Amino acid sequence: MAESGILHGQVAVVTGGGSGIGRAVAESLSERGATCVLVGLRSSKLEETAAGLSTSSTTLAVDLRDPAAAGMVVDTTLTGHGRIDLIVHSAGVFAQRAVSDTDREFWDGIVDINLRATVELSRRAWPALRESNGQVVLISSIAAVQAFPGDGAYAASKAGVKALGEVMALEGRQDGIRVITICPAQVDTPLWDGKAPDEVRARMMRPHAVGDLIASLLATDRGIDILPVMIRPPVDPWQAP
Repeated sequence: MAESGILHGQVAVVTGGGSGIGRAVAESLSERGATCVLVGLRSSKLEETAAGLSTSSTTLAVDLRDPAAAGMVVDTTLTGHGRIDLIVHSAGVFAQRAVSDTDREFWDGIVDINLRATVELSRRAWPALRESNGQVVLISSIAAVQAFPGDGAYAASKAGVKALGEVMALEGRQDGIRVITICPAQVDTPLWDGKAPDEVRARMMRPHAVGDLIASLLATDRGIDILPVMIRPPVDPWQAP
């Protein structure tokens, strides 16, 4: 059970907040007292998340691939709430294609949201995070350190996120900003729709467990430095028990 109130009064921007890990993180942050700004593509999904939170929230339907999106998210949050304490970069896409079949359009479609949008929102929010001594969570993937066929573009984007997080962690120390990178293996989210059978998905990690871990890390004493965290199911979901 989450310890309530630990993050009371803090304002958290959660991208990908309409489903999957993003929704789970928002729920866990809300249980700990944070106000959430939910960012995603679909208003209906964001409103579903907001309806289940125990604290007040704001929804913002934007396409983070839009060059103007990061500024809009930061400006809207500061106008509505006056501060940014936490950012959780959970928005992302997962698609597979052999490297030999990967064209520029496919590559850009993955890298733009998984990596470029993360860089841009972090950059735009950095002054506000510096002012609040804030924290940033980047969601990378086990694919950043373990190769899987068909994951060329996805793995490259997530390896970039992991490297970005490690650099941001170093740079953040001098500005009072803590940066945490999470590298999860398979989590049963809508990203797996049509890509894995039900029996495989049943052996994946649950989003709420991952969300609770992330919220718990954000609630830890700021005297603790957190290196990239690798998490995975106890057994490979693709291997029959």
